[in-house]
Amino acid sequence: MVSLKFFVSDLKAASRSSNFLINAKWFLLNHSIHIVFFYRLGQSAARVPIFGKLLRFVVEYAIRVLYASDISCLSKIGEGLIIVHGHDIVIGADVVIGRNCKIFNGVTLGNKDIEQSSKGNQPTLGDHVVLSTGAKLLGPIEIGSYVTIGANSVVLNDCPSRSVVVGVPARVVKKI
Repeated sequence: MVSLKFFVSDLKAASRSSNFLINAKWFLLNHSIHIVFFYRLGQSAARVPIFGKLLRFVVEYAIRVLYASDISCLSKIGEGLIIVHGHDIVIGADVVIGRNCKIFNGVTLGNKDIEQSSKGNQPTLGDHVVLSTGAKLLGPIEIGSYVTIGANSVVLNDCPSRSVVVGVPARVVKKI
């Protein structure tokens, strides 16, 4: 299944190694890798006929209880995902995240208006995006590729590729 195949890329990105023993150590001892593994497992489980939805709910619940994070397995996250200090992360069901992205603790990607459904009301991120600690990305916004969102920034508008975005509300402070 694609999701579990993506996990190998996730593991290699986090460990920055292709060495089997180094990757085995990361897989066994790193809780942030465990979150990514559970997410990929939940995505794969959701494809199982009849019981897939139930399995996905069980995996999402395990992520909530074990890691204090609420990551929907319905979201679409590209390979090479790195979660750093994986606690208090919220990723909504309609979020799309590109390849090789890095997410720190306390990050929220979700609705701006909680009275609307998540469908079509959550962020879409390009490739190589870094979401620093406490960043909040809310609403149907587009974040380009190679963007860094600063710590505790609140992003409510689209962000162009190759930029650094900070503040409340967030604004582009640097083009890279």
